[in-house]
Amino acid sequence: MAMVARRAQTLHAARENLNTKVRPMPELFRASKVAPMTPGWPLLEDAAVVVHDQAILDVGSFDHMRRKYAGPVRDLGTVTLAPAVFNSHVHLEMTHLLGKTAPGQGFVPWIKSLLALDAYAVDEPLVRAELLRLEQKGCAFVADISTRNAPLLAEILASSGLFFSSFHEVLGNAVPADPSTMVVGSDAVAGCGRGVCAVAGHALYSTSPELLGASKAVSAAHGLPYSLHLAEHADEDAIVLTGRSPFLDLLRERGFLTEYNAPGKRPVPLAAELGLLDAATLCVHCVTVSDEDISTLATSRASVCLCPRSNEYIGVGQAPLEKFLAAGVNLCLGTDGLCSNFDLDPYAELSWLAQRYPGAMSLCQGLALVTENPARFFGPLVPGVEKLGSLAPGQAARFSVVPGSVLDAFIDAE
Repeated sequence: MAMVARRAQTLHAARENLNTKVRPMPELFRASKVAPMTPGWPLLEDAAVVVHDQAILDVGSFDHMRRKYAGPVRDLGTVTLAPAVFNSHVHLEMTHLLGKTAPGQGFVPWIKSLLALDAYAVDEPLVRAELLRLEQKGCAFVADISTRNAPLLAEILASSGLFFSSFHEVLGNAVPADPSTMVVGSDAVAGCGRGVCAVAGHALYSTSPELLGASKAVSAAHGLPYSLHLAEHADEDAIVLTGRSPFLDLLRERGFLTEYNAPGKRPVPLAAELGLLDAATLCVHCVTVSDEDISTLATSRASVCLCPRSNEYIGVGQAPLEKFLAAGVNLCLGTDGLCSNFDLDPYAELSWLAQRYPGAMSLCQGLALVTENPARFFGPLVPGVEKLGSLAPGQAARFSVVPGSVLDAFIDAE
């Protein structure tokens, strides 16, 4: 009996050891600076993020965290640790167009160069490589816009390690008999728990008011985010306001918008009139906006996604960053596609913006555009995203290291 008891004790101890092995101790990630991106929290010096079971357990000064937790320390050195970042607007189906369109000449020359290419011939291995590169750079979320390949892109995103919103972009006039069919690719993402398939309107001139309204209604009915290119360039303003524009002439030459009737309103007031602006709408670009437009966007609680390097590449001007900040609009950053940019890196976008607008933002205000703000928009609408965007207890342990180029841009701007 004594031998049996000893064996039972040995077996119990082994089980206890096994249980200990599958429940590792919390790990401390130490950095010279940590940007929690949590309201009321400053930039922390010599701090640590405590991680357990892929979730953040605690955040604070390293000395305090070291006394509080006995787990192993991973010292990251002289870096600034931030939440993993968001790319809030990209066109992955055009990844193969890097360096193939006309830069800096304005919208019409750019669109002519784009129309001469096979814009929708998705290079799947290239897309997967870009997504892997983004994840390695500390990106956790991508909002993709696809006109012709949404099911494929949804499948690719679902098989990546990223959170995502895969938008099917609708153009033209016809509203489907069953508007819910505009949400495509859902089977590919079912069960992944990291993303949704959603609908986007292309623009106010290229998507009919009826189709815009139906796509927005479907999004609202399913609790999905909605995206819309809005006030991107002067030709867009001219088309919807007067019905006269070199871009419209180009489209008509190609058989598009041949019977278009201008509504006689500028883009933002028109979007408001059509019921497209609310807290679940992301307005992309917003370059040619007036003070009244900015007030309308702020009042509607819509979020705005700036794509400054894309706007610079095409040559359409820049959105009024400082006015948006002053109005309290929830601002996000996107790179747009490689048809109008040099990479898909949100940090490169932020670095460029900080250099273009010196002194307009502090480092933490800038980081909010790629962390806290997009999480505020997408969090209620995309599964799991409410756990991104900040380094706080209970949040997902998804980090990024702020590149030196970003830190230098903000230091130089001070």
